[in-house]
Amino acid sequence: MAEIVYDNIPEMLAWAAERIGLRRFKADAKAFGVKRRGELCAVIVYDSFSECDCNMHVASDGSHTWLSRSVLIQAFGYPFVELNMRRVTALIPEKKADAIRFNEHLGFKLEGRCPEAMPDDDIQIRGMLRKECRFIPPEYRK
Repeated sequence: MAEIVYDNIPEMLAWAAERIGLRRFKADAKAFGVKRRGELCAVIVYDSFSECDCNMHVASDGSHTWLSRSVLIQAFGYPFVELNMRRVTALIPEKKADAIRFNEHLGFKLEGRCPEAMPDDDIQIRGMLRKECRFIPPEYRK
């Protein structure tokens, strides 16, 4: 069974950045991890916080064993329930077809593109509104 962990944020941020292909996250980054048999298998990171929005990043070891309804409830409960955000944003390189499919499956909608935003790729801007998130209780979808 997977275990959600909140300790050693710097280690989790480094682990996630390496898998996503970033040098580092923004200074305001928060994260939680998912461990299986004592090893990290996924990290969810939030950064670029504003009054109504934050960016959400998901990194994994490539397995899908970490993905469960309880992890998704935690992943979306933090920005939408605990922080009362109105939306979350995902910025995804267009060449990462698996990441795009994953985001679509979660309910993120394509909102735009940033051509040439990366050295060798464009970025898709995808968003999810709190009122459309199926992973939080209905009373919080206002």
